[in-house]
Amino acid sequence: MKNILLAGYYGFGNLGDEAILEMVLKQLFQITDRKNITVLSGNKEETSRKYNVNTIDRYNIFSILKKLMKSDALVFGGGSLLQDVTSKRSIYYYLFLIKLAHLMNNKVVMLSQGIGPILNKRSRKFTAETLNKVEFITVRDKQSKEFLEQIGVLENKIHLSADPVINFRADENLSFNNTDRKKVCFSLRNWKDTDVSEKISIVVEMLNKQNIECYFVPFYYNEDLELIREIEKNIGDNAVFYMERLSTNEAYDIIKEMDLLVGVRLHALIFAAAVNVPFVAISYDHKVDHFVESVSMNVVCNINDIDVNILYDEIIKKLENEESEKQILSKNVKRLRETININHKILKEI
Repeated sequence: MKNILLAGYYGFGNLGDEAILEMVLKQLFQITDRKNITVLSGNKEETSRKYNVNTIDRYNIFSILKKLMKSDALVFGGGSLLQDVTSKRSIYYYLFLIKLAHLMNNKVVMLSQGIGPILNKRSRKFTAETLNKVEFITVRDKQSKEFLEQIGVLENKIHLSADPVINFRADENLSFNNTDRKKVCFSLRNWKDTDVSEKISIVVEMLNKQNIECYFVPFYYNEDLELIREIEKNIGDNAVFYMERLSTNEAYDIIKEMDLLVGVRLHALIFAAAVNVPFVAISYDHKVDHFVESVSMNVVCNINDIDVNILYDEIIKKLENEESEKQILSKNVKRLRETININHKILKEI
């Protein structure tokens, strides 16, 4: 049985990355025993407890080296790992892991990657040189594929897939509770000097006047809770605020009961699509634009320029056309789920 070291942005409490981990583990359990999988984590005790797998501190280079000496493959499960916008150092961390894995005679498999932006020219060159030696690469959107080809990664190395979270609890039958009041869920984040809380508070008050219930969920608890508290301070008890740290399943269960999701967080949007809940997307990063385009939708605005009236009008329009929106989503999600089959095929070839 193959020994796998699994890398990504795991153990930091970001529900999107935790959902990626859950989906990749589900696939890996089909090709090898649980005992043969080790996860690099920012919180190895918590990750081990949650998923009952072996874990290593992602910053302990000696433990990583020791594990790679006994592993057959280093697998990157998904996410926006190769970019230099949120961090200038993280891209070199992941590229270094690839170099180290090859030095220890491991195959390297990169699954459902969202690539870029990579702004630094030296980083682009190093990325291309490193990825051209990787055994398998799949990307989650066509723009990532085009970008890799643009910086010099060989076209025949790159395969188009989708974000694995689109398959989250995909085997469940969806059932919906019809209520008199429409329910809108918000999954937001702060971004630099934007006035997100003020503008969203105004939108919520406008929705309340139409007898629409509003809910707020934190997807990256450490960052999102502050924003939710700011909005609660502005509007009081005119919305439902989830202040506790949610699991992926709890967040999913909340979203599936909604009529609409207003999302900035990418994986909140993917959860909504997976459970066939229409969404209104606010972009802060091109990965949001890319996913929204992949399901034949449009971003309503950029987080730097939220127009409360345009956002409100888009929410109302989506609610009024809920069934047609669901049909469009269902069709496109089915297509994305078919493209992700290549990930499982590759894992079986390790």
